[in-house]
Amino acid sequence: MEKICGFYINDVHLVTMILPYLREQLKNEIKIETFFENSLKEHINNILSSLIIDEKRKEDIKKINWEKNKIKKYYNLEKELDEKINKNDEAILLIGGNKNYIKEINNILNKYLEKNNNKNIKIINCYQISLFDDDITEILDKNEYVLNTSGIHKIEEIFENYKKKITK
Repeated sequence: MEKICGFYINDVHLVTMILPYLREQLKNEIKIETFFENSLKEHINNILSSLIIDEKRKEDIKKINWEKNKIKKYYNLEKELDEKINKNDEAILLIGGNKNYIKEINNILNKYLEKNNNKNIKIINCYQISLFDDDITEILDKNEYVLNTSGIHKIEEIFENYKKKITK
């Protein structure tokens, strides 16, 4: 399992940041499940209307759930993920919202992943930075990679002066 983080200022920024990466993953038929604090459907439709990509790719992108997700109880989420992701499937779990929303979703996902031991999962936590004042190093310390508009990179490539805290 890989943990990846990203940071965005508003919902349009989130969409423009993740869209190139997701488009590539869809080409490889990777399953994508989303957990968004806010609905992104309108932003996706607006951006897709101005992009020059083939219609099949646009339809694949529109099939992703861009709607707002309420925090679900564990057993509801477990059933939903069992229906959508097989243990051998490669999948991306994309979460976007404020720090508290992401923390709650991750607590539920961690229980599910521990129980199901699916190693082909990437969790991408995209934090809306305008909603919290915490030092982002706390978030970076929990991840190895960061997602931005140019794709996924080692954290040190993006944050040159970043030094991961060594935990005992």
